[in-house]
Amino acid sequence: MDILPVNFKVLWFCGAWQEGKDDNIVVGYLHLCYKYAIFFLIYEFTIFEVVELIRTRDRIDELTEGLFLASTYVTLCLKYANFLLRKNDVLELLDCLRVKLCQPRNSTEKMIIEIHSRKAKWSTLSFLIMSQATALGFVIAPILGFSKDEWILPTKSYVPYSVSKLFPYVATYLQQAAALFYAIMLNVSFDSLVYGFTIHACGQIELICRRLRDNIRVSVNLQKDATASIEECIRHHILMHSFVKKIGELFIWTVMVLFFFSLIILCTSIFLISKTKLFSIECLSLTLYFSSIMLQIFFYCWYGNELELKSKNIANSIYFSTWTMTTLHERRSLILIMINSQKGLTFSSNRMFALSLDTFTWICKTSYSAFNLLQQASN
Repeated sequence: MDILPVNFKVLWFCGAWQEGKDDNIVVGYLHLCYKYAIFFLIYEFTIFEVVELIRTRDRIDELTEGLFLASTYVTLCLKYANFLLRKNDVLELLDCLRVKLCQPRNSTEKMIIEIHSRKAKWSTLSFLIMSQATALGFVIAPILGFSKDEWILPTKSYVPYSVSKLFPYVATYLQQAAALFYAIMLNVSFDSLVYGFTIHACGQIELICRRLRDNIRVSVNLQKDATASIEECIRHHILMHSFVKKIGELFIWTVMVLFFFSLIILCTSIFLISKTKLFSIECLSLTLYFSSIMLQIFFYCWYGNELELKSKNIANSIYFSTWTMTTLHERRSLILIMINSQKGLTFSSNRMFALSLDTFTWICKTSYSAFNLLQQASN
């Protein structure tokens, strides 16, 4: 857990991650049971959310209320399955960042890596705190609105039995609260894992730029003191191209599904906020939920945009380096890196979908248009 420790500690807590095997058979068995218990809890809750959505399909207000939560859980289930089935690919990504080329070689490079590690950590923590605050609002709302005539649950979900008595109500209440808690822990970890790797890729590109700008040497005497040769910089650049490509292959389709459902979630959230009483606990919870989704999408697009800009900056670093001292063969290699870096590293699917600020703007505009249509249909 040396890379993205917050993410993998949360995933370990939720039973979704274990790097290595437990020597103790009993501990390993208990961890396996715990893992499948959480897995069953999330998928069972998602199924009941979808069933409730089908049951209320003719009532637009109730349909809208269930749609934003059901969309979130369906997206989570896809990300969860993708992660569990492709753990080996995640390990390959971690191994890419553990090779000698990617390790800092002096105090300046160490500072660069630490800055990007802190950025990844605080991005995850800020997203997690905001999301858990949202869940707390959903859990507290039924208690504040409790009355003897009605038993209110944290979420509007299908319940195949009566909750008019105390024990079934408490059991269902705790089950839904646990489903919200673990869903947020997993959802935040999966999402921040993508832009966490992206932040680390930006840090490695910054290392390449610095090494190209400050440490290129051609003299045999100077090479002994240099922290990086041109050949190492080229191999480092190729490694980062491979690293970003692996991230895209692993996560891009789940991100596409997330962005599709985000259009539904955003417009339904705005619609529900407009229908709730101002300054009520329901309004506060929905506002926090809406803010969490917006922050989630913004992080994806912002760091994807940062990756593209930083990778294009490699050409400038080569230009301002001591390239005039290099040999003809080394200059040709540097020219190839410059040409390749001008395209920029992006997460995209057939160049139709890319993580950039333009995509974020498009999602906001489309969600607002969908909200207007939903409001007209409601009226």
